[in-house]
Amino acid sequence: MWPFRKQSAQRAEDPSKTIDDAILFTAQRWCAFSRALALPAEMSLKDRITMFARSLDHSLHGRFPTLISAPEQVLLLIIVKGVEQSGLLARGEIERELGIILPC
Repeated sequence: MWPFRKQSAQRAEDPSKTIDDAILFTAQRWCAFSRALALPAEMSLKDRITMFARSLDHSLHGRFPTLISAPEQVLLLIIVKGVEQSGLLARGEIERELGIILPC
């Protein structure tokens, strides 16, 4: 075989890079979501994130088609890590409100 074959342009994406990129995308969308909507002050963070997740679903899958088949838990992690990465909320507040411990 010829050793200088052109590599396929459709190589599988690196899953960790896809997740990192999806978290960054989500952080940017969370910032826009937070600025665009005037939600009631009494609305819990959990409810705000749930509302955001529903609005993000289509654009996240459009931007990252490989995530269409991702388990719900992976998508939740991407969303919550995106909210954290946005810098608009403290990690402790997110963990306390959602009753979870975020991975580093």
